[in-house]
Amino acid sequence: MLKDADRPGGTLAEVGRYGGYGLTLGIATALFAWIGSILDERFHTGPLFVLLGTFTGFGAGFYSMYRHLMPDGGGHIEPDDQGRERDGDGA
Repeated sequence: MLKDADRPGGTLAEVGRYGGYGLTLGIATALFAWIGSILDERFHTGPLFVLLGTFTGFGAGFYSMYRHLMPDGGGHIEPDDQGRERDGDGA
């Protein structure tokens, strides 16, 4: 069986996938900061909404990236019937 790296374009697909997560993080941060700057100009509040927007955008982008990259169990370890710890995936 061919591994992902042995397939034509397998490594490039991985770069695109993970690069997309980084772009999502950056775009969400920039978009929310831009919206914050518009609100600051409108309400004359200085950098308040820019800072709030930046942190909100970064948090939303990071949460999206985390949800895509972490397995469903989130690394949770559950004890089996004999009390030994086992992975959450049932293996």
